[in-house]
Amino acid sequence: MPPKQPSVPRRDPPLQSRLNRPFIHGALLVLIGLAVYSNTFSVPFQFDDPSNITDNPIVRDIGSFLKWEAATQPRSLTYFTFALNYRLHGTGVAGYHIVNLAIHIINALLVYWLISLCFRTPPLRQSLPRLPASTIAFFAALLFISHPVQTQAVTYIVQRLASLAALFSLASLTAYLKWRLADSEPEASRGRWAWYALSLFCAVLAMKSKETAFTLPLLIVLVEFLFFAGNRRRRTALLLPFLFTLVIIPLSMLKHGSTAGELIGDVSAATRLATDLTRSDYLLTEFTVITTYLRLLFLPMNQNLDYDYPVYRSLLVPEVAVSLLLLASIVAGALFLLRQERRRTSPGRLVAFGILWFFVTLSVESSVIPIADVIFEHRLYLPSVGFFLSLTTALFWGAERLKSRWAFSERALVSFLAVAVVLCGVLGFRRNMIWQTETGMWEDVIQKSPEKARGYNGLGLAYLDGAQYEAAARALTTAVSLYPTYGSALNNLGSAWYHLGNLDRAVEAQTKAIAVEPNNAVFRDGRGVSLTAMGSYDRAIEDFTHAIALDPAYAKAYHNLGAVYHREGLYLQAIEEYTRAISLAPDNDVFYTNRGLAYAQSGDTQRALEDYSHALHLNPKAVYAYSGRGEVYGRLHHYDEAIADFTRAMSLDPTQSLFHLLRGIAYQGAGRRADALADFAAACEKGNERGCNEVQRNGGR
Repeated sequence: MPPKQPSVPRRDPPLQSRLNRPFIHGALLVLIGLAVYSNTFSVPFQFDDPSNITDNPIVRDIGSFLKWEAATQPRSLTYFTFALNYRLHGTGVAGYHIVNLAIHIINALLVYWLISLCFRTPPLRQSLPRLPASTIAFFAALLFISHPVQTQAVTYIVQRLASLAALFSLASLTAYLKWRLADSEPEASRGRWAWYALSLFCAVLAMKSKETAFTLPLLIVLVEFLFFAGNRRRRTALLLPFLFTLVIIPLSMLKHGSTAGELIGDVSAATRLATDLTRSDYLLTEFTVITTYLRLLFLPMNQNLDYDYPVYRSLLVPEVAVSLLLLASIVAGALFLLRQERRRTSPGRLVAFGILWFFVTLSVESSVIPIADVIFEHRLYLPSVGFFLSLTTALFWGAERLKSRWAFSERALVSFLAVAVVLCGVLGFRRNMIWQTETGMWEDVIQKSPEKARGYNGLGLAYLDGAQYEAAARALTTAVSLYPTYGSALNNLGSAWYHLGNLDRAVEAQTKAIAVEPNNAVFRDGRGVSLTAMGSYDRAIEDFTHAIALDPAYAKAYHNLGAVYHREGLYLQAIEEYTRAISLAPDNDVFYTNRGLAYAQSGDTQRALEDYSHALHLNPKAVYAYSGRGEVYGRLHHYDEAIADFTRAMSLDPTQSLFHLLRGIAYQGAGRRADALADFAAACEKGNERGCNEVQRNGGR
């Protein structure tokens, strides 16, 4: 029997190789994403979130997406996700933020996968022994998920538009790479056409998420011709379906049934968004904006929701000339790297691809299509993928070339990038803290853009929402002084004066707002509310009727018109208008509460109870629905139910003397004299004259 050979002890792989695995990388990306955005789940709706989400009739009625008109609109897929959120969470912000963060994390994982696949393409496969492909992909994805410039696309709820379009774009590109790699990887050939179909399907979804996805087919063309070879005719034929998706966005933006001439006019209007900037002025300004974007990516300091950015109108302005020279040099560098690739294979191809990615994906919003706001940080979301891809590849390429002189160059780079990721994460977390309140966000804007009226208008609105009416009036007065024809600020200033009881100044400000924008239904409605409070019912009815004519789907105007009729004692007309408002906004508890009151005052107690109960189903904290239902119960001699409702109303608003009085009357009806007297006394102490009379009448002091 041969001697037994000594067993060779098993050696575990080094820690570095054990950590350098896709599963570990993915887990770390998820954890870092959760850490950076852990303080965002209570961030309120900001800026134009309400108008796009909670006040948007399409979002409030998920069934509208079954109709052709809503389903074929631009961005319909993103708005459908908002509708799902609204159906599940209403106005609770946590659900919206969870979805936004999930999209961001998935995008980071897709960035990692996409870059890893790029290194498996034929031209780059030879670079694998020299460059740590998974490490490059990992750090590019880490920078993407932690960089503070992404906060606007993630924390700002409505900018799910940008992140969702990016998700489907990245998914389409990744699936396309998987399909193409199946040619050179026989083990991956099974189901390869499913990847092609998935890529095309995701391209369509991207087009329905946001218009910036228009550049996706161009990215796919870049992937095909930079990383693959083959029969040109066959390749072109397979690219055609992706190129055909380019028509989705223009067709979505055009009116259905237009003639050819009208279509041309619609295209011209659709590519000029709420601004009178010429295309040339916008392009010149965007040269400097893109330079600012690059600065933000390298040095994310002084971030701002609403930049006060200058418009440039000449190429001879130094800022424009220098920016153009810088950008042209970067593009020229990318083209030079591609030319060098013809002679030898190097990671330069991937660096060039990232640079071209950056400029191509920015081209929709930073070229010749004038948009009112020349700069917004969320526009960097998808372009930043190209930036991080180029940066990390170039850095590791440089470290690899330094190895002959400095053996630790790659380790030093990994340490440097790890520190950069931590710093980015800290800055991102801190930036998200500014989003915690509306006032905090707009105070930050005002500090950085002190001469821009919109910041003061936003702050004024935030103060209005917080019932800080004097502070709102000050902020909005500043907005109007900076921009005297700022219709929104004038209307909001009128609302502030209304709440402060200065109705004459309220109507004056709102009249100026209407003069600026005579076809704005919101401004007409606002003045109507002030006129109602002044007792000018005929003028108020005229304003509400005009608002409805301007916007037949404006539920609030119907409700306010009903409120005027209600004040005049015209209960049936009031109920009719309240019912119209409810048909447009069936989840508004105030509409049901006021219709319930009108029913009660018209003698229809059963319908009054139904409306009050439905209001409380929609909003368990609807204090006046409790008090209104309690009064109806009292009228029906259901005293126990009435007492319970008044008690609940008092717990929600202990300052109201009326609730003590009403509960006292209910106690009296139930024969509980001592309890009634205690409530009458409490009402009297809070200044309720009738409560004092009841105390005296019942023998109290």
